[in-house]
Amino acid sequence: MQSERSSSWSINFNFAGVPTTIHPSSWLVLLILGGAYSSNSDGVLPALLFTVFGMLCLLVHEYGHAFVCRWLGGGHSMVQIASLGGVTSSEYPPPTRLGHILMVLAGPGASLLLGLLGGIIFGLCVADIRVGVLFSLLSPVPGALDATPWLESNVLQPVQNALGMGVVSYYQVTAFLTLFEISVWWTLINLLPIFPLDGGQTLLLISRNEFLTACIGVAFCSVLVFVCLINLQFFSLLLSIYFLYLNYQFLRSHR
Repeated sequence: MQSERSSSWSINFNFAGVPTTIHPSSWLVLLILGGAYSSNSDGVLPALLFTVFGMLCLLVHEYGHAFVCRWLGGGHSMVQIASLGGVTSSEYPPPTRLGHILMVLAGPGASLLLGLLGGIIFGLCVADIRVGVLFSLLSPVPGALDATPWLESNVLQPVQNALGMGVVSYYQVTAFLTLFEISVWWTLINLLPIFPLDGGQTLLLISRNEFLTACIGVAFCSVLVFVCLINLQFFSLLLSIYFLYLNYQFLRSHR
């Protein structure tokens, strides 16, 4: 992702030695995504939680890159959050290829830990960490929680009982689920071998072959476009087409 020019509306601060800029466009995109995320929910709470936790996830992700880069001997880093995501730029990467790979994977690792933390806390609220993590992981998938009798009785029912008895509130469940779903599912998507996502950058560092990386990226994006099209997921379809275009241009430049 390209950096955006800072404006008077941007938020600038320094966190643990890492200069950080949050552009206003990022809030707008998160609000739009939050609106799509909460389209089937009541009220604006899910959309607001999505915006707040989405920004938290982006920051944790980029700080993962920045801190590991510094720890492994890389240069000074700075973080920018804008438009469709964040970017961590550094003067130079860690001196070894393995260190560079670890720096790239540190971002998804940090956001994944954030999501798992949300799932664990949710599990503690309903007295079972396993229930919290499984419920958080499966709830975005339609029909997954009642797909088998075991899931329905051991995962879905305990959460419903906790809600019915007032052990947890609707707002707590919504908050933990939103944090988990954003952090974990965004991380899994980010690890797909699609350039310039972290999965694609890792593939490029491992293979050291731009043409191969671009071919794999085009193939994966083509499959995503087809899947989103047949499932009528229009927003995901637009993103898939956008990444298909980026990988096609990457392929042309290294043909």
